[in-house]
Amino acid sequence: MERHNIFSIAVLASAVSGMVSPAMTIVAIFSWVWMPPFLMGSPGLVFFLSMLVTATGTLLLSGVPAALYERFVGDPGGRAALWIWAAGAVALMLLGLGWRFGHMPLPEAG
Repeated sequence: MERHNIFSIAVLASAVSGMVSPAMTIVAIFSWVWMPPFLMGSPGLVFFLSMLVTATGTLLLSGVPAALYERFVGDPGGRAALWIWAAGAVALMLLGLGWRFGHMPLPEAG
């Protein structure tokens, strides 16, 4: 598989994760911290930008194991690191999907 196809898997999984992640709710609640006041009037825009921030965070977070692998193993082609990146993004996406559809409830407090 080509390198750009593997990266596309990671980006697509991050986009889906941005839509279903429980972190998106937290990002939306604290949107007054990172969002300019003139954009706060539209709830749809707050929702969309919160999804975008969460998807970007997912892409960055899933790249950490790939960067560590590339740093310590020294993969010259980078294909294995891309697969690790895509696998991390898919794993975060599946966690978000499981939470969204009730198969993985959040832990109860107390």
